[in-house]
Amino acid sequence: MSRSRLLLWHVPAALGGIAFLFLAGAFALALRGSLGNPLGSPPPPPDTSGRIPKKSGQRLVLVLGDSLARGTGDEDGRGFAQRLLPLLRPAGPVELANLGVDGATSEDVRRLAESANVLTLARSADVIVLSLGGNDLSRTLPRSTGTPVQVVEDIGRSRDQFADNLRTVLRLLRQANPSAPISIIGLYNPFSSDRRAQIGSSLIGRWNAVANETALGFSRVVVVPTFDLFQTGTENLAVDQFHPNGKGYAMIAERIAQGLPGAQRRQAAPPRS
Repeated sequence: MSRSRLLLWHVPAALGGIAFLFLAGAFALALRGSLGNPLGSPPPPPDTSGRIPKKSGQRLVLVLGDSLARGTGDEDGRGFAQRLLPLLRPAGPVELANLGVDGATSEDVRRLAESANVLTLARSADVIVLSLGGNDLSRTLPRSTGTPVQVVEDIGRSRDQFADNLRTVLRLLRQANPSAPISIIGLYNPFSSDRRAQIGSSLIGRWNAVANETALGFSRVVVVPTFDLFQTGTENLAVDQFHPNGKGYAMIAERIAQGLPGAQRRQAAPPRS
């Protein structure tokens, strides 16, 4: 192989690895307080007792996932899940089962989706929302201690595992409920206004592409774009400068509603590519 071809391969890989080190390191710092403790108190495990909050004549929204699903960072504690409900109520009463947990990875969500009680909830759900993948990306850093090329290889393996877990989750949910629309929350870069994070943004774009490609294999599954909502600064971020604030979560809820039949839709600018 010629020297020029070697450069074409190794230089982009090295740059991507360096950018990822910055991005994932910032993720880890953003999720910790000034004393190195996780932000907020440890959440209780999700209620998977099998209790179905759905009543006669009501629809059920099932939310599975990580801290975004839980609503971490929202000053009102409502997150996108609680903010989505008023947008769905014009079509009738709606209830919520939110099983979001801070720090959950795609593997954690897969295990949750494999449980009999969650599958019981899924069978009764009229809308299902998933938020996963961000913790997989950020947790690759502690395992990536080699050369930049090795870092890129670690990222690729983590991305492949994310795709496999997402595919399994969607398969389980579709087997339990063939018709309910499923929305997957796309990843965003909370540090996109920092010039050093631009290559990191391209990495997140690749993970979003994996989610989109995986979603294409299932009916009525869409990826909700969020990248542009946090691209212009920090006005839509919480005090931790990582999770969305109330305004950011409201915008995500509106994006979800745009893809659901019978939901109230506000005029919103289309997502920028």
